[in-house]
Amino acid sequence: MNHSQLIDNLRKGKEEGLTAIYRLYKRSLLYFSSQFVDRETAEEIVSDTFVKVWRLRADFDSMQKLKAFLYISTKNACLNHLRRPQAKWNIEEIERWKEDLFEDAEVFVKIVQTELLEQIYKEVGRLSVKQREVFNMTYLEDMTVEEIGKKLKISPTAVYVHRSRMIALLRSSLKIKDAFYLLFFLPQFFV
Repeated sequence: MNHSQLIDNLRKGKEEGLTAIYRLYKRSLLYFSSQFVDRETAEEIVSDTFVKVWRLRADFDSMQKLKAFLYISTKNACLNHLRRPQAKWNIEEIERWKEDLFEDAEVFVKIVQTELLEQIYKEVGRLSVKQREVFNMTYLEDMTVEEIGKKLKISPTAVYVHRSRMIALLRSSLKIKDAFYLLFFLPQFFV
C-alpha cells in the first residue's frame, strides 16, 4: 500500500490504515523516544501518540504532515514526562534532556538517525544469511574478522568478501555514495 492510500484509509477511519502506519513508524518512534526516556515510558508515549493520530485522523492530508506530527508529539510527550515532578531524574539529567529536546537541530539529527537506522534494519533483512551473520557479528557483537571466520567456519578472506558485499548492498540500497559515511553511522547505532 502506498503512502497516499495509507493516508486515505486513515482519514476514512479504516483501522487497517492506522495499523499500517503504526507498523511503519512504531519502531522508529520507540528508538527516538527511548533516547530521552526509559523503554516502558517510550512505549506508553508512542501508544498515546497513535491514539492522538486516530482522534485527529481527518486532519492529515499527507504523509509528511503525519510524520511531522508523530515526531513532534513524541518529542513533546517526552519533554512533558521529564517535567513531571514524579519523574525519577536528577536535575542535571533533566536539564540535559530538556536542552536536547528544545534544540530543534539536535532533535532533527535524532530523527534522521532514527530513520536511517530503520532503513538499515530493513535492508539488513534483505541480505543473504551469511552477510546478515557477518553484519551482526561485526556491528552487534563487535567481533574481529578472525573470530567471525572461526565461528562461521570460513576463511578471513571470505569474511572480508561477505563484509564488502554487505556494505556495497547497503550503500547502494540506502543511496549513500561513500562507504565511509555508512561505516561511520553503523557502529553508533548499535552501541
